[in-house]
Amino acid sequence: MTAIKKPPPIVYRLDELAEVCTELGIESCRVDEDRLDVLIRPDWALAFCNLLETQDTLVGFDGTPWHAHGIVHFGCGSNSYIKLDELEIVLGLSCGELLVVSSHTNGVVTDRWLTHRDEPLSLKYAQPGEELTVFRLPEPSAPE
Repeated sequence: MTAIKKPPPIVYRLDELAEVCTELGIESCRVDEDRLDVLIRPDWALAFCNLLETQDTLVGFDGTPWHAHGIVHFGCGSNSYIKLDELEIVLGLSCGELLVVSSHTNGVVTDRWLTHRDEPLSLKYAQPGEELTVFRLPEPSAPE
């Protein structure tokens, strides 16, 4: 009987991710060996984590429930999607292909997630008092 080989676990390239952020003028902060925070806004940290104990990865915003693992699938219109790795996510944010959506209920952030600019926004499950805001990273400023 032939053993089935498992694919190697995906590991986020945090050093390369920090370099890409620097090149794009996006602030990042190395929290520890296995986590890099990309600061979308001063109080919005998009955390990229390598979870070595479980051979997993995680990307998500601190303090909110939305998160994804590994290569992230983004809907981008009628029944199509794209798959982006950690470097492509930051590149997508920098060029406006990816946006940040925040859900607020009675003035409190209840969730925050990434979405592709071409994905239709469904409001089917909007709750009483819920507001959604969409944020696009500003264009990087030209070096002086």
